[in-house]
Amino acid sequence: MPATTAFLEGFYPWLSDEVGRTHEVQPFTVLYVQSGPHVSERHPDFLEKTLDDTPATLTFCVLEKLNAKVLESIGVLYIPSIIDQFMLLSKQDLFLDFLKHGGQIIACTETSVPWLPFLRPFQAVSPKPFQNLKVRVRNDPYGFFQNMPDDFDGWEGIFGQYARGFSQMPKDAIWLTDVGSAAQSQPADWLWQYPNEYGTGGKIFVHNGDNLIRYPDHGQQKQCLFRDICLGLMKHKLIPINPFSRLASFGT
Repeated sequence: MPATTAFLEGFYPWLSDEVGRTHEVQPFTVLYVQSGPHVSERHPDFLEKTLDDTPATLTFCVLEKLNAKVLESIGVLYIPSIIDQFMLLSKQDLFLDFLKHGGQIIACTETSVPWLPFLRPFQAVSPKPFQNLKVRVRNDPYGFFQNMPDDFDGWEGIFGQYARGFSQMPKDAIWLTDVGSAAQSQPADWLWQYPNEYGTGGKIFVHNGDNLIRYPDHGQQKQCLFRDICLGLMKHKLIPINPFSRLASFGT
């Protein structure tokens, strides 16, 4: 059995890559959840343009009106950072059902209210030395950060805007980016898949920080991170993170 497991674990990444390469992303809709008083957060005027020449269509809905009917035709649900976490908690069953049936979620959240059962409270890293706030890409199997320059985490050149801390990941999550000291790195971004019976549950990209639609604000591909995460999630929608743990629990 150990030899078989080792073989499968080595074979699966190759198979995953081949499947992802041979299947084009089908048209899908991204829903941006609106909350808060700031127009720049509720309806960013540049966001539609970032999805030009992609199979994605962008739509908006205020958090209060979000329900199962609204989510019926949605491929990716985007939740910005400035949002009412108590109201998110009140809609927990809605989000879990969306994930269970293959919906993808991008959540920008410095969690104080654990609005999903696998979320843990946000923890800040020490800002001293200041370099602790430098976010580094650790693992990028879906190409989320493929177009990011090294200084992508500094919105308008300021470290600490992208992410000042982390949260503990659930079992089988993928650790995507580091924050904190090199000796004590922590996960600023991580990816987890809802463990349904058939291994087809949706994935959630958890960003422990600011609204990531604005990164990078410099370079040749401005605001492309939002686009690339959406495309990466949908490209790999049918590929499980861990094919050997379909029925994993929400525990850490």
